[in-house]
Amino acid sequence: MKYFTSKWWASGCEDESVFKKYQDYYSSISSKLPNDVLTLEKEHTLHDSNIESIYSDVDNKTVTIKFNGWNQEFNNPVVYEIIFKNVSSFKQTLPLDDDNCLGDLGYWEYEIIGSNIEMRMLFASGAQISVTFQDFRFSSAPSKA
Repeated sequence: MKYFTSKWWASGCEDESVFKKYQDYYSSISSKLPNDVLTLEKEHTLHDSNIESIYSDVDNKTVTIKFNGWNQEFNNPVVYEIIFKNVSSFKQTLPLDDDNCLGDLGYWEYEIIGSNIEMRMLFASGAQISVTFQDFRFSSAPSKA
């Protein structure tokens, strides 16, 4: 994570300038992001989501992550499925505690790296996931839970 770091989160997110710095960066790259990223960021939230599954298809260069999360008002459960396409890298750092639970997704960020996009995610446990990709699709549906 470049903006929303574990150290920043552990400090209680006291340095609120991090939000503005990232928002300024995000605004500068938004024209280079796939439309589904823009829609996800504008109309939905992954905050406090939990991962239900991760599926990697090496032959097709895709990674699919299914989240159990919430709508933007945090009053209705939603299932999100994100499909990263033309994936060149998938990295996962597991939590340091003994239960290996990722916990809620706290923060995520995007970065343009050459002709690729990287999405980095930081979980309550301190675990991190990073996916480097070129295209992105997502769907959402009300949760039946």
